[in-house]
Amino acid sequence: MKQIMHFIIALIFLSSVLCITTVIAADMKGPLVDAVTYYNAAVDAAYNNSDEEAIILADKAIAIQPDFYLPYITKAGILSKAGNHSGAMTVIEEIEKTHSDNPYLLAAKASILINIGDFLQGRDFADKALEKDATLIEAWILKGTAHGALGEYEQELYASEQALRYDPDNPVAKSNYDYAHQKIRNQQDKNGQGDAEPIPLYVIVVLLGVLGGGFFYWNRK
Repeated sequence: MKQIMHFIIALIFLSSVLCITTVIAADMKGPLVDAVTYYNAAVDAAYNNSDEEAIILADKAIAIQPDFYLPYITKAGILSKAGNHSGAMTVIEEIEKTHSDNPYLLAAKASILINIGDFLQGRDFADKALEKDATLIEAWILKGTAHGALGEYEQELYASEQALRYDPDNPVAKSNYDYAHQKIRNQQDKNGQGDAEPIPLYVIVVLLGVLGGGFFYWNRK
């Protein structure tokens, strides 16, 4: 079930960036064509769970076109999936040097921070991503997840509502919404006060969903 969720969220992220991808791809020429070819091959390998091969191919794309940010996101996603969160963060921070305001990289960084338990910084980076693109569904989901882990359920509810506004069928946004709604109801019930506040188990799903944003094809002409 978790693997299905990962795939669904990757497709959702694809739909949010496809229009940008198509415009850029239409004007591709020179070394960028080779970089995209390696990137597409890395995507294929990642979807086939050939992670080592995917990283090698992503590195080849990066070597040809160092400012091509999508292979970095893909590589970071693979490393994070393997539990190497520090390695994933290093990859994101490297491309951030030239793409500091990129909302997808900011969201990817937020997801790593949330998954290692740094919810305050994760929330802040989700907010930064939303400052750049207020329609980025994954950033709203990450923001909500961070608020929920911090016990800020009203804010989690609001963030989840915003995500559902853009994608009413998003399964993680729905899960966040239900989680926050239940916690708010518990707080209103004196019998629910003092309960331990578990961190949502779907944090890892959000992480792979955002970092999996690199797992898609550039439009080929």
